[in-house]
Amino acid sequence: MAAGDVCVVCGNGLGFSWAVDHFGESMCHACSRGARCWSCSAATGGSGARARSVLDDGRTRCGRCSAWAVDRQSDVGAVVSLVRPLLHSYGIRLPNRVRVELTSPDQLGRHAGTSVHGLTSVVRSGGTSQVARMRVMSGMPATQFGQVLAHEMGHAWLALCPGAGIRSARDEEGLCELVASWWLRHRGGRLARYYLDNLSSNPDPVYGDGYREVERRASARPPHEIVKLVTATGRI
Repeated sequence: MAAGDVCVVCGNGLGFSWAVDHFGESMCHACSRGARCWSCSAATGGSGARARSVLDDGRTRCGRCSAWAVDRQSDVGAVVSLVRPLLHSYGIRLPNRVRVELTSPDQLGRHAGTSVHGLTSVVRSGGTSQVARMRVMSGMPATQFGQVLAHEMGHAWLALCPGAGIRSARDEEGLCELVASWWLRHRGGRLARYYLDNLSSNPDPVYGDGYREVERRASARPPHEIVKLVTATGRI
């Protein structure tokens, strides 16, 4: 064993056998079986980057995800100020400005009726659409919060496009996941790559299949071209 070959979680020597996780980091087998970060699935423990914290709602989070977490309403603006201008640069416009509300998982689940990370409420009347509320779950690292925020802003944008209100759930969610992927590619880094991989491998027939189909139709065209097309036609 070379000097420095230690477990990324507990800091002890690795010995002759160890585990390597999805971030390419090595750890002892005992730590690899420990509690995982709810956001990035990293094994948690010790006092370093993998330090374990438990949120009030029981979720376990690693030190890396905690360092840039959006836990308070006052944390929201910093991420909004990164995501909104990026989407605007691609041509995405929202029907109206709306406060992004930080919401607990339990509250969000009660409003949505299912387990989601974000929820946008759109009111349609007399041929016009307005975003009534935009809620995003608390406790996410900024990269993931931005992913969910971009997805929800995608819903608000699609409310202005042809097909609003009648678009299939798979097409709607697929397009919003595509918008979220643009943020992740722009953001970069290990967490963004992890979330991008999850988008691509998601087995869900609405979100996962929808994203893969929309991405296939997009054919690697740049975001501003996709936005122009969807704004005009409602689809790719």
